[in-house]
Amino acid sequence: MKTLPFALLPTQPDFDFSTFLFLAQIDEVGPQEMLAVLETWERWLPHLKVFRLGERKGYVLVFLEEPVEREVDEIWSRSPSEGFKHEAIAQTMIMGTLKALMPELGEKECAPVPEPGKPLRRTLEKIGISMQESGALSRKYSTITPCPYRHGCERCFLKDSCIKNMNLDLKGVVNSQATAE
Repeated sequence: MKTLPFALLPTQPDFDFSTFLFLAQIDEVGPQEMLAVLETWERWLPHLKVFRLGERKGYVLVFLEEPVEREVDEIWSRSPSEGFKHEAIAQTMIMGTLKALMPELGEKECAPVPEPGKPLRRTLEKIGISMQESGALSRKYSTITPCPYRHGCERCFLKDSCIKNMNLDLKGVVNSQATAE
């Protein structure tokens, strides 16, 4: 049964304030709140795992371990607004790690999801991650993408279900929300 070689990569992504604000859907953060966000960031860094799968052409897998998922779920149960903010911290950590490893992703590029072939799925299972036929990974805060970066959206396994490719006309939804307010 074929698998890909894999290695754990040491990674310490910097906190990306603008990505956090975008994902948290907020315009500003006060000093006390910012200190709390950075404390969470530092506490979660040991739970950030980054693996290189394959050799010259392969993949990078980035995920946060289960304790982070449990913590965010617990926060959500107490306060949805705090849960949303903590989820944004986790997502910022995943995205920041990808951008640090592959600067060519830039600000607007997506990290395409590879097709869940058998060698890839077997390799992920050795790491303790499962990949469903849909392309979803078993960790809530995770992603896998080709490394080095190549192809973008046109080769993404999820392109047919991606909201960016559906050409949805959301004007009616936006207008009805504006009218309701």
